[in-house]
Parts: sequence; structure tokens; C-alpha cells
Amino acid sequence: MAPTWLRWSPLEPGDLAHATPRSLARLAQRTGNPLAAGFALAAAAAATTAWMLTTAPLPRGIAVLGPGRSTGKPLLEKLAGAAKEPRVAMLGYMPGLAAELEALGARVEAADYDEELRSLARSRGHAGIDPAGEPRRLREAIRSADIVIFSGSSLLDPGTAQRLLTEAREAGARTALVGATASLHPEAVSALGFDAAAGLAVEPRLCPRLRLSVAGGGGVHRVRGRLVHWLWARG
Repeated sequence: MAPTWLRWSPLEPGDLAHATPRSLARLAQRTGNPLAAGFALAAAAAATTAWMLTTAPLPRGIAVLGPGRSTGKPLLEKLAGAAKEPRVAMLGYMPGLAAELEALGARVEAADYDEELRSLARSRGHAGIDPAGEPRRLREAIRSADIVIFSGSSLLDPGTAQRLLTEAREAGARTALVGATASLHPEAVSALGFDAAAGLAVEPRLCPRLRLSVAGGGGVHRVRGRLVHWLWARG
């Protein structure tokens, strides 16, 4: 759950071998360091995965897209309405999703705290706004957007995320929480005020491999093609 802009030391495999949502949440409370929010998000994502795998039928609004399925097209179908070239503001740059949305006709502007991701966004014509250094430019992007997409890492600063979410909704934009670190229960996503969420579920047989990957700093990307994508939209 930790983005690259948080400096941290990789965890030992033993630290995650028997992790549960409760233990991760308690670890977040105990440490008080910058990873606390990341551990809390990890706990929420783990609980959501367990719910996804054990609940039948799933609540209204959930669509399970299957392993390796992309979320860009169904996300636009749910949120773009009649706009043929919707303007998308992305808070937390996700290069793959941005490229997919652009290929579907959307115009994408992205903001990110990570300098490398901002440079990549600029090289691809996706603005590359610095949220800390260019707040006015960020507000302009949000206010002119039809859709504002928040990555899971945006929740590591909950106060700022909630303020930007309020600005987006007041401007009339539809909002979504998307990405590998955004796998929160739809009821929680709805309570936060988002219109949609797209996350990932981890099948139990992949857990040992994924734990080792996370412990080594690799995250979910090494097993991405085998994870189950899901999408929820309000209404």
C-alpha cells in the first residue's frame, strides 16, 4: 500500500506471513509513522478481498470483470454520460489507465506527488501537475473535469483527499476511486462520497507469492495479470 514517494524499508517476509486486517490496523495505530495510513488501507483492502470471495450474491452495482480485465471502458461507460470526449482529472497518475482512457477518447490531466510519475505524465501529454507546488493548476483541472479519478494512494492524506473530493463534486464532476490500493468496500467508498470504485481481489492461492513480492518491494504489479478486477458504481 506504500507509494514510491514514501521512503520506507522493505518488510521481511515473516512480517506479512500471518497478517490479518486486524493486525495491520493495530500496527498502524501502534507505529504512528508515515506508513500508518498505508497499513490501515492494506487492512481495509484485505477485508474487502475476503468479502468479495465469500459473499454470494454480491450487492447491486458490483461487476466482477475477471483476471486481467481492464477497468477503463466500463468506468467511462458508467461515469461519462453523454460526453463524447470527457475530460478526466487523475489524482495519482496511473499510466496504463490514463493511456486506455485516452485511447477511448478521453482527455486526461494527471497530478502526482512523485516526480518521476509527473515526468512520465508530461511526456505523454497528461499535464503532470505537482499537487504541492501547483495547487491553483490542480484546482483548475478538477473544476474543468467531467470525471475525477482518485488513486488509492490519495487516501494516505485523507484530509486533502476529502477536500479535493468535495471540490470535484461541487464542480459537478463524477468521481471514482481506482487502482490496486483502492480496493475498499463499496459501502465505505459510497460513504466517502465517490460515485464509483474499481479495485482488485486477490485469490487465496496467490497470497503466498504476493506476500513475498510485497516484502521485497515489488507490490501487486508482479502478479497483476492474475488478479481479479471489480467495478462498483452508484445506482
